[in-house]
Amino acid sequence: MKKMVMAAACCMALSAAQLVFAGGSKDNAVQAAPEGTAAGGSAAMSGTYTFGGSTTVQPIANGVIEALTRDNPELRISYEGLGSGTGLNQLAAGTLSLAGSSRELKASELAEGLIPVVIAKDGIAIVVNKDVAVANLSMQQVAAIFSGTYTNWSEVGGADEAIYLINRDEASGTYSSFQEIVLDPLSAEFSRNAIVAKENGEVAAKVASTPGAIGYVGLGFIGEITKAGGRALMIDGIEPAEETVLDGTYPISRNLYAVTKGDAAEGSVEKAFIDYALSARGSVIVSDAGFVPVQ
Repeated sequence: MKKMVMAAACCMALSAAQLVFAGGSKDNAVQAAPEGTAAGGSAAMSGTYTFGGSTTVQPIANGVIEALTRDNPELRISYEGLGSGTGLNQLAAGTLSLAGSSRELKASELAEGLIPVVIAKDGIAIVVNKDVAVANLSMQQVAAIFSGTYTNWSEVGGADEAIYLINRDEASGTYSSFQEIVLDPLSAEFSRNAIVAKENGEVAAKVASTPGAIGYVGLGFIGEITKAGGRALMIDGIEPAEETVLDGTYPISRNLYAVTKGDAAEGSVEKAFIDYALSARGSVIVSDAGFVPVQ
């Protein structure tokens, strides 16, 4: 009889350990339901979690976390904007149980068992004042303009007119995205000779009101710049649009990832986070953050 009791206790302990492991670093074991709500009589999610990584992913993560914790009052999740590389390193080390990444994972990171899931796509439109007589730029020309190598539109096939740069402030995720996609591959740096705007709407307004101006905005603000008299440029002959971002043909675009160490376990908070980000409600969060939903 004693052996049977001990065996049952060991089995219960093993099951509890498996539940804790499935959710990563946390205070309590959890059970997750679709889109982050307790359903079908299952217990609501609970515990304390730390996610982190890409600052570009952070607005999406914050929105999903807000929804999950609103539906599950005993759940606490924080997201630390550490940068993609630091977040992935900490995920591999077990400090975080989910990381956001705005870049492709390296072979060495994949070999450590890190599993990326695309939760959104990022696209940035290059916009100009209506008097700029240029319709298309190459990626190299865009980098040369924003690094200050080209300072006159005649250098890229336009009129003899000075180029006025409208840039975002350094705290902006769009600023970081643009730098990573356009400038970093050519080892270029942003020109310091630029007008700084704090958000997409301000960029659109300044570009539309400044002859010779060029800036960049999220895809959702193309309509605003068009109404104000400006326009978006083609890049390498490709129009900036959700369709071209989704199919990967627009060059100033990339995938945004939620990354776990190993596949996210069913019933874990990490799996609930990913499922919510990919749900219909998550798509609204992605769009509101200025990104392109993958579904």
